[in-house]
Amino acid sequence: MSEITSCKTKNVLKIILFAAILVLLLFVFSSMMDPVKWVHDKTYQNRDARYILVTEQPENTIDILNIGDSLSITVFCPMELWRDYGYTSFNIGADGLRIAENYYSVINACQKQNPQILLIESLSLFRYGRGDDSIMLLSQPIYYRVPFLKYHNIWKSLVERPNVMIYHRGYTVNENVWPYEGPDNYLDYPLEDKNQNMTISQFNRTWFRRLKSFCDKQGIQIVIYSTVSPMNYNWERIHYLEQFSAEEGVDYIDLNEYVDEIGIDWEQDTNDAGDHMNYFGAVKVTEFLGKYLQSNYQLTDHSDDPAYNDWNKELVEFDQLVKDMDGLSFQDIFNQREKEIWDKKYRKQKKTTKQ
Repeated sequence: MSEITSCKTKNVLKIILFAAILVLLLFVFSSMMDPVKWVHDKTYQNRDARYILVTEQPENTIDILNIGDSLSITVFCPMELWRDYGYTSFNIGADGLRIAENYYSVINACQKQNPQILLIESLSLFRYGRGDDSIMLLSQPIYYRVPFLKYHNIWKSLVERPNVMIYHRGYTVNENVWPYEGPDNYLDYPLEDKNQNMTISQFNRTWFRRLKSFCDKQGIQIVIYSTVSPMNYNWERIHYLEQFSAEEGVDYIDLNEYVDEIGIDWEQDTNDAGDHMNYFGAVKVTEFLGKYLQSNYQLTDHSDDPAYNDWNKELVEFDQLVKDMDGLSFQDIFNQREKEIWDKKYRKQKKTTKQ
């Protein structure tokens, strides 16, 4: 073997050894991380919080999972579903959730849970396309298997101010009120945002079929729903979803057609002029979804089961939180605390300068 060949071989071996050590360290660091603690301490609360928190639920106690983008996390309230129907559920959605993330979030939740129903808010099915999401073909499987990469910025929390979010089975209370002032028959009009996709890309459809295959094997019934949202739904999109759901063999319900039955008050029930529901709207939508689930699926009412007493205890805490929020969102509270911090810092600087 020539000296050049021997040198190349050594370099290749060094690269392989380095890669092996790196992979080993990633798995070691991943096994050492406990992101649940960071979320409870309110030091790490980004869009992955629900992905983390569902993993601490007692094994096989969640009958319903709800997933989607920001529409899903603002409109579905597990504690209200428990109050009215005794159904156990968890909201595992995230802001701007894409279909590939949807798939791995469900798999993650099902490590300890065997839900009967997976509710999917439909807007996430339309999000982006191959050009924007192709990187997820590589990133999401890696993040799922190597948590350290998914939560690599968790250490920033040591030097940043704690957040204020309080989650109740994935739901956060928002009592802001910003009325919707558009037409009641908004379904008849084109969407205001002309850039929204009106069809589900083949890329997203492939990911959906992958998710459905997993759910079929687990015995999970998928229910796609479109929540009340004048900014995101019209008849064109709803009719497309009806066709899509029929082709994919899943159930679909459009809540925009039941605004009156749900009892939506456009003066009080939305927090951003008709895009998302606030807590008052979420109570009504969740109650309606519960009625729909009760009428169409065989779900267990656990309200009288002593094994689920933790839900009743949490409901008391939840009701107190709703009372304490009194017209606020957690963003309002965060802004208030930021102002207090900066005011205190300014007064300290001003005092030091005078001295």
